[in-house]
Amino acid sequence: MNSSGNSTQLKPTARRIVEQAARLFADQGYDLISMRDIAKACDIKAPSLYHHFSDKQSLYQAVLQAVFAQQNAEIAEVFVTQMAAEEKLHQVILLSARKISSDHVFRQLLWRELLQNDPERMQFLAEEVMAQSCLQLQEILQQIQPNSLQTDSHFAITSVMGLLLFHFQLGAMRQYLPGAQALHQDVDYLAEQIFHMIKSGVVYAPPQRINDK
Repeated sequence: MNSSGNSTQLKPTARRIVEQAARLFADQGYDLISMRDIAKACDIKAPSLYHHFSDKQSLYQAVLQAVFAQQNAEIAEVFVTQMAAEEKLHQVILLSARKISSDHVFRQLLWRELLQNDPERMQFLAEEVMAQSCLQLQEILQQIQPNSLQTDSHFAITSVMGLLLFHFQLGAMRQYLPGAQALHQDVDYLAEQIFHMIKSGVVYAPPQRINDK
C-alpha cells in the first residue's frame, strides 16, 4: 500500500508515521535514517510500516508532500483573494519567511534537499510539491508587469527563494557583519525588504542578452 502524502487524507497510523519520519529526516537526513529507525520511533513493527508505505522513498515523498502542504495551502488562499497583485506578492513572501523561521522540520528538510542535491528527489520536490505555488507566483509577477514581454518570472521566483533561504542560513553570523542592527533579525522586516527588492525590479528587470552585446 502506498499512502498519499496529503496529511488530511492519511489514516491515523499513516499520519503518525509521516509525522515521526518528518522529524527524523529533518534532523538526520534521508541517507542516515532506515525504515527500522522510523518503525522504532513510531513504536510499531517494520512489517506494519510497510503496510502503509512500500519503501523509504515513497514514505519520504509522503513526508515532503505533508510538510509542504500547509505552506502551499496558506499561499493558495492568498492567490484567490481580491488583493492587488503587489499585495499578494507581499503576503506570499511574508508567509514564506515566517514558515522558514518558525517551522524547524520544514526548514531543515528544504535545506537538506538543496545541499544533497539528489536529482530524483529534487525533481519530485520541484514538480510534485512546489510547482503549483510557483506557477501561481509567476502569475502574480506577470500581473505586476503585464506589458513586459521580457519579464523573467522564473528568475524572479528563484531569486525570492534564494533571498529568503540565504538570510536564514546566515543566522548568527549576521550580527558580526558591517552595519548589522537588531531589526535585521526580524522576520517581517526581512520579508518587507525582499518584497521591495522584487517590486522595484531589482531581480526581474529585463537583462541585456549576451548575444546582443
